[in-house]
Amino acid sequence: MELCGVQTLRLLPPNFKTLHLVRHAQGIHNVELEENEESSPLSEELFDAHLSPKGLQQVCERRQKIIESGLLNTIELVITSPLRRAMQTSTGIFKGQETTNESDNFPKANNFPPIVALEICRERMGLYPCDRRERISTHRTCFSEIDFTMIESDEDVLWQAGERENLEEVSARGLRFLTWLWERPEKEIAVVSHGIFLQQTLRALHEKVGIPLEDSFLTRFANCELRSIRIEKSDMEADTLKPYTCPNYVTPPSTSLHTLE
Repeated sequence: MELCGVQTLRLLPPNFKTLHLVRHAQGIHNVELEENEESSPLSEELFDAHLSPKGLQQVCERRQKIIESGLLNTIELVITSPLRRAMQTSTGIFKGQETTNESDNFPKANNFPPIVALEICRERMGLYPCDRRERISTHRTCFSEIDFTMIESDEDVLWQAGERENLEEVSARGLRFLTWLWERPEKEIAVVSHGIFLQQTLRALHEKVGIPLEDSFLTRFANCELRSIRIEKSDMEADTLKPYTCPNYVTPPSTSLHTLE
C-alpha cells in the first residue's frame, strides 16, 4: 500500500525516534461534560465532537509556538486519530504554511508533512457518541489534507453502543501503535490523539515495558498540550512488547518498506 506518494525502499528504522504527542484541542464535549453538570456523555448531540471556539484558538496558539520553535520544519510525518476534533487539531497545527507574506512577525514553515489518519490511535472506544466517528466518505470532503487510505471501513465498525473499551485494551492498543511507529523509517513523527489513549500509552510504556518517564509525562494531557519523548531501539526490542496485539481491523498494515520522497 502506498502512503502519501511514498516510494518503496528497503530501509531499516533508525536507532531512535522522537515522537511529538499532542492531545486534541478543546472539543464541545469537553465544555459540556466539564462545565455543565446536567450534561450526559451519552448525548447524541456530541457525536464525533468538533472543536469549541476556545479549542480553535488553542490550535492557533499551538501552531504559532511550533512554527517559532522550528519544529514544523523537522517533523516528517503526522499521524492523527480519525475523530473530527483530532483532525481539526492536526490540520490546524501541521498543515504547513506558504512563505509569501513577508509581514508576519514569526518564522515561516516551509515543511508540509503528510497527515495520515489511523484507527489504532483513536480515543477509548464504545458507549459515548463523542467517540464515534463520522463516515470516512464524509470526512474526506472536509479534510482534503488527510490521507485516509489506511482506514478500511467507511462506517465506524469499532464503536459499540453497549460496551466501552477497558483501559487494558487501550494500553495494548497504544503499545501496538508504538511498535508500528517504530517500523516507520521517519525519525521525527507527530501524533495527534486523545487524553485517555495518550495517557494509557505512556503509562504502559513506563509500567509494562520499563522505560523511565517522569511523573509529569504520566498525567492526563491538557487540551492541545504537546509532550515530546525519545524512544530507543533497545526499548522497542524489549520482550515485554511482544504479547501486545490488537484486532486486525485496528492494526494498520506493515509500512516498514515505505519512506517519504
